[in-house]
Order: sequence, then structure tokens, then C-alpha cells
Amino acid sequence: MNLRINIFYTTCGSPKQSKKLAKAMLSDKMIVCVNVVKNVESYYRDSGSLKKSNESILLIKTFHTKKKIENLIKKNHPYDIPFLVQLETKKVNSEYILWARKNT
Repeated sequence: MNLRINIFYTTCGSPKQSKKLAKAMLSDKMIVCVNVVKNVESYYRDSGSLKKSNESILLIKTFHTKKKIENLIKKNHPYDIPFLVQLETKKVNSEYILWARKNT
């Protein structure tokens, strides 16, 4: 059995936006689960000045490829240019994989 699952990391603005994005991804049945970590402070440069934002981190678990998830994110994400990265996974416990396959 393939014990690989893809995990993607993105950020989102308000908790309301995060919830909406998570529900949209789950509705499409393309993801197994999304973990939302709220109240993260992000610091960055934009248009030459320092910015600070309160964001949420979304950890997205799926069997789909980066291209499919990227299209899903672009379609539903509130940011014009969302950050999305695929995190490398090794082996995931087989019980979780069985549960995940049954529920997607």
C-alpha cells in the first residue's frame, strides 16, 4: 500500500476566510483534512514598506498532486497571490491512510 500523502502549507487572513477556504476544499472532496492554526503574526515587505498581518496557517492533507491543489487554492483563496508549498512526507501510518482513502 502506498503510504504517501501530500501535505500543503498556505496562509490565509481572517479566521472567517480560513474556514471558508477549508470548507470549499473539503466540499470538492479533493482533500482529506485541513488543520487551521489561528493567530499567527506574519511580517513581510510590500510596496517598499514593512507590514504585519494576523493570519492563519492551513496544513492541507491530500492524495492529489500539487497542480490540482494549486488550481483549487487559486480558485478559492482570498489572496491575489497566495503562498503554497508542498511539504515532503515519508511514511504515514497505514491506519490513517486507510481512513483517509475511505473518506475522500
